[in-house]
Amino acid sequence: MNRPVQPPKGTRDFLPEEMLLRGRVIETLRECFALYGFIEIDSPVFEYFELLSRKCGSEIEKEIYTFDDKAKRKLGLRFEFTSPLGRYYAANRSRLVKPFKRYVIGKVYRYENTQAGRYREFYQADADIIGSYSMNVELELLNLAIFTLSKLGFGDYEIFINDRKILDGIVNAAGIGEDKKDAALRAVDKMAKIGGQGVIKEFEENGIAEDSYKSFMEFIELDKDLSDMEKLSALGGRINAAVKDEFIKNKAVEGIDELLSILKNAEAIGLDFITYDPLLVRGLGYYTGPIFEIKSKDVSIGSFAAGGRYDNLVELYGARPEGACGISFGVERIIDIIKERDGKTLKSQASPIKLYVIYLSEDERSYAYRNAEALRLNGINTELCISSRPNIGKEIKYADKKGIEYVAVIGEKEAFERKLTLKNLKTREERFLTVEETVKLFNNDR
Repeated sequence: MNRPVQPPKGTRDFLPEEMLLRGRVIETLRECFALYGFIEIDSPVFEYFELLSRKCGSEIEKEIYTFDDKAKRKLGLRFEFTSPLGRYYAANRSRLVKPFKRYVIGKVYRYENTQAGRYREFYQADADIIGSYSMNVELELLNLAIFTLSKLGFGDYEIFINDRKILDGIVNAAGIGEDKKDAALRAVDKMAKIGGQGVIKEFEENGIAEDSYKSFMEFIELDKDLSDMEKLSALGGRINAAVKDEFIKNKAVEGIDELLSILKNAEAIGLDFITYDPLLVRGLGYYTGPIFEIKSKDVSIGSFAAGGRYDNLVELYGARPEGACGISFGVERIIDIIKERDGKTLKSQASPIKLYVIYLSEDERSYAYRNAEALRLNGINTELCISSRPNIGKEIKYADKKGIEYVAVIGEKEAFERKLTLKNLKTREERFLTVEETVKLFNNDR
């Protein structure tokens, strides 16, 4: 039997040129998070399964990779970063300054069907704020998203927003019981994938009548000529008239006010990418208020960033209730969109190696090593030839293939005069320089 040489389904190998693009995207995300005052944290890649499944819903439970450790404790690989954040905050809250603004970038794991933009091992980059119930938190996260996407060179995208409190009110008005709410919303969440008939089928499979689906859809049908704020105001009137449960009604009206606040303030600061979408659900069950998704207009890959408010989550892990909201960027989908929009992206990535040092014989090796070390100490990424019998033509070809712009050739003359010959492989220009002059040249080019 042949040994497998391919990675497991849903995982991938990345060649060096692709890692350059991935590194650039991740570093841009890290820089933008820091610019907005978020501090990086880290937590285990696996947690107790009971913790991960506590508030994720039955659909996500099926997607968690689980295993028993040697003490027979059931553990799971993290499938996202929000549930682990709830545990992290509860464990460390006395040492954290509130509002607590954190970001985390790392791998997460989901056992799901693989398709375009969907993998079983993938990177996410999350930014969250715990300690405030203000809608300014949502505004800050959406502003962060727009700023970050501009830094990544992103255009042609839309931000969609809704509120789980409003959805709860519509579910109630449609005659769907509280015990069927989650099943109904999970089905509605799939509308774009399976269409209306698919949603009706899922309703019926979960014991929800087709009439309830029709009532739900009729409830959200609003005049297309209205602005989003006018639609929400009209929807508020419908909720007041149709929802019988006073608690659910009040919460739904509260959700209307939350979205109106976000849209009004977003307009005031020039964030004009945001659209109200009455069918936006977000599948994870821990959301309690505003939710949002960001989608590309020109690349069909689903949402590449999303998030929402989860005010009840940290209470599940032993902390008192805290206002909390976060956004997650799907690093893999962002990279896939970049590559889809520009097929030459990978080839155009600049090599992180700035200079390749070639010595022509063993006699010059020690001098070449000292030069390379001096360059590195001055922050210049330098690779040194490792051949025992260097061939100048082959070494230059090697550097060119790796996208290294400069080579430094050190032969008998260079070693004697304590200099090097610097060649630009793009312009073919040559200079005879000391290592100090070489450092100055590279520093001036930065």
